[in-house]
Amino acid sequence: MSNNIYGIDFGTCNFKVFSKSSGKVISEKNPIAIINKTQIYAYGDDAYAMYEKAPENVEILFPMKNGVIARFDDMQYLLGSLLKTDHQFARGAEYVIAVPTDVTE
Repeated sequence: MSNNIYGIDFGTCNFKVFSKSSGKVISEKNPIAIINKTQIYAYGDDAYAMYEKAPENVEILFPMKNGVIARFDDMQYLLGSLLKTDHQFARGAEYVIAVPTDVTE
């Protein structure tokens, strides 16, 4: 079994990634800031800092609602961006994702 194993938890407010090799947990807020409904401007903690302070053309969206992925494309972008920013996440690593058991298919 590889030592490159990561646990991922898509929380309603925070996105958490656990690294088995280092034992560290990375936690980041999970909103996305979108300009003019087409271009992603910021994500994570940076987008959360803009929440309720952003200008009218910037919309702050939360891809998770009540523990369920409500905006799949936005969550996919958030996950990809978070994993690319920290170079410790290597290709070929194993990922374990927490999934609630009482949500619809």
